[in-house]
Amino acid sequence: MDHKHRRACSAGLGLLASMLLAACGGGGGSTLPAAGTTFPLQSAMSALLTAGSSRSATISGTALYQGVSVPISGSVTLSIAPLSTTPVLFNAQNALYATFGVSGTVIVANQSLSISSSEQTYFTTVLQPLGYTSSAAYCVAATPGSYPATVQLGDSGAIVTYSCYSDSTLAVPIGTESLSYKVGPGTSSTNVTVSLIDTSTTSSGQTSSSETDNYLLSTAGVISLQSASLTLTDSGVLLNMQLTL
Repeated sequence: MDHKHRRACSAGLGLLASMLLAACGGGGGSTLPAAGTTFPLQSAMSALLTAGSSRSATISGTALYQGVSVPISGSVTLSIAPLSTTPVLFNAQNALYATFGVSGTVIVANQSLSISSSEQTYFTTVLQPLGYTSSAAYCVAATPGSYPATVQLGDSGAIVTYSCYSDSTLAVPIGTESLSYKVGPGTSSTNVTVSLIDTSTTSSGQTSSSETDNYLLSTAGVISLQSASLTLTDSGVLLNMQLTL
C-alpha cells in the first residue's frame, strides 16, 4: 500500500468503527550490497508514477475497541493511474497529478465492508511532491518535497511535510502529514528495501495514523511494493493492519 493509498483507504476503514460498536455492544536478506553501492530512488519513483500500476494485496491484522480485539482480513486492489501529461493548477501552481485508488473487501467481526476510494496527488513538472486532495482533506507542502536521487544501505531522511486543511480555502487546519524514508537490506546484493514512512497528526498534535510501505529497489532502478503496515485510530477504534502483495 503506497502511503497515498492509505489515505484513500482511510475513509472506508473509518466505517469499521461503527461495525465494531455493533459487534462489541520489511524485507531482509542474508547478502548485503557492497559498501558504496547506490540505488536510483528518484528515477524509480518517477517511472512508477509515469507508468501507473495495479496490484492485489491481502489484509491481515486486528481491530481493538474498548479492550476487545477482533481479527481483520480481506483483499484489496491498489491502483495508480498513469501520471497526467497536461499541467493543472494546484494551490496556484502548475502541477501534474496521479490518481491513487483502493477497492476491495475488508472483513471484521464476521462482517464484510466494501471499500472504494481515491485521491489525487500533485507534483511539480519534475515530480516533486506538492500535495494531495481527497474527499476529506486538502494538503499542501510549504515547499516542494523531493525523493533523493540515489540512496545507499543505511540512509534515512525526510521527503516532504504537508499542512492539511478541510478544503482548498485553507481556512480550517486539520493537521499535518510527514513522509520520510529509511533504507534497509533487501533480498540480495543487488537490491535494498526502501521503507517510506508516513505519519499523520491531528491539529492538536496527536498522531492519528502511521504507515510503513516497503519497496524493493534494485541497482537497475526496478522498484516494487512488497508489503505495508498501518496503524490508524478512528472513533475510538485502533486498527493494526498488514498488507502483503
